Amino acid sequence: MNSIIQTPDEILAALPKPKLELVSRISLLPDDWLVVCAGFEDRSIAILESAASEGKSFNVMLINYSPFITENKSEAIRALCRGTKIRISELTYNRQEPGGFGDILTEKIRTSGARIFVDISGMSRLLIVQVLVALRKHPERFDNCFVTYTEAASYPPNEKEAALKLAKSESDPSFSIFFLSSGVYEVTLIPELSSYASAGVQTRLIAFPSLDAHQLTALRAELQPSRLSLIEGVPPGTHNQWRKKIIAEANQLDEIQNAENYSVSSLAYQDTLMGLLKIYGEHALYERLLVSPTGSKMQAVAVGIVRSFLEDIQIVYPTPRDFLKPEKYTEGIGQMHLLSLEPFSAR
Repeated sequence: MNSIIQTPDEILAALPKPKLELVSRISLLPDDWLVVCAGFEDRSIAILESAASEGKSFNVMLINYSPFITENKSEAIRALCRGTKIRISELTYNRQEPGGFGDILTEKIRTSGARIFVDISGMSRLLIVQVLVALRKHPERFDNCFVTYTEAASYPPNEKEAALKLAKSESDPSFSIFFLSSGVYEVTLIPELSSYASAGVQTRLIAFPSLDAHQLTALRAELQPSRLSLIEGVPPGTHNQWRKKIIAEANQLDEIQNAENYSVSSLAYQDTLMGLLKIYGEHALYERLLVSPTGSKMQAVAVGIVRSFLEDIQIVYPTPRDFLKPEKYTEGIGQMHLLSLEPFSAR
């Protein structure tokens, strides 16, 4: 009898890819954990508020960011938990020294039989990847694990504001476009998301261009990749389709020579996941792959799932130096989503 041994990428490609479910509320049980980050966007606590409205007890793991930003909603989360039956624990995530955090978190919340809901609405992209990789590394893998995500009602800047900034940068070389964050603190590489490559092996950077063009610039300058694959996000709503064009212009993508270009949904994580597997299948044998999850948060989920299977991928991340005012970020609370990770528990 012939036995066929599948490679990790073949295993992942063959697994069913659950859809991102539209939900109107999240219901939690007493043993459940909700992992929530104290961001400054309105949507960062929407899932918690939804679950708390049912008046039931459950566990919250509040992740506080360091360096601290006064507008973060830490105290609002604590106050909500104090006024209900919610049990709260806290951890601090240092953006500038993030190594090992996924394992620290998993050790605190990964108890047998308990469901874990990871709310990515207020999470940094690198933290999303760290948490997902750590969860799948645990003996229980992704059993009883879910991702929750809340869209915003609106995503600044609007088309007119973005076009005006872009036009000014083109006419005045000294004018720098900063839409969400300002500058790059460093290109972060952490041990648990590293990979080994022999000396002389060519590298391929897989990047997600964003409105903050300095991120891609920093990655290319610091890493000096031999090859480049660019995954451009396509917004799900027709009213935001202009963002893809503005991002391409801000990053001057048409001037980057010999780059592979892909366009995938910024919300449907499956598109990004399959795109990454395609790139891996075509290049991983001869090149070291560096992936920088600077796209949407659901695209970061796809990166986390892929990296949890493919340990020869190196994650790199341009950690922002500063953040602009909270009102420059998303506004309001939009559609909530739920994604089961259990189908990805396969060994």
